[in-house]
Amino acid sequence: MTKQFSIIALATTLASLFFSCAEDPVPKPKGWLRLDLPPQRFVIQEEAPFSVERPVYSVLVERPTRDSSRWYDLRFKDQRATVHMTWSAVHGDLPELIEDAHAFKQQHEAKAASIRSERVLRDSARVFGTFFDVEGEVASPLVFYLTDSTDNFLYGSLYFEARPNADSLAPVTERLREDVRYFAATLRWRAVARFDARP
Repeated sequence: MTKQFSIIALATTLASLFFSCAEDPVPKPKGWLRLDLPPQRFVIQEEAPFSVERPVYSVLVERPTRDSSRWYDLRFKDQRATVHMTWSAVHGDLPELIEDAHAFKQQHEAKAASIRSERVLRDSARVFGTFFDVEGEVASPLVFYLTDSTDNFLYGSLYFEARPNADSLAPVTERLREDVRYFAATLRWRAVARFDARP
């Protein structure tokens, strides 16, 4: 009986091994993060030293400051991103303001895979500047400045509320780059005296 039981147990074990190993395991395909981006629609905002059309899924908020500059956040809550902006009145210091913008962009160069620049030239609205698309595992994938060269200077940089991961954030980054470029394409300067309260 013991011998017969051993033969049955051995046969059962061999049969289970045979049927369980019939196919080689196949790895699952890589999964990609699903991102549902809202339709692009815009609304006019005029409570700053400039008027713009911003995305309806964003909000422009002024932050407190102690100097004559004005700090603004263009917040994209659902995308967990913010464009931090600083507006300054120009008082003969335009070269220094532009140099500061370039210096900040250069802080990203160590980790950047590449940096593409794009000039902004809107003569009719006196809006000039540069966009820097920073590729790679960087804190800010977009840096820009805009000016009328005489009175207004606006500096901005895009940040995500997440660890830099260029691949997974790519669709959102591209959308927000489009949104900020539209922001620049619709920007018009307003009366500086109202906002330039120098200490």
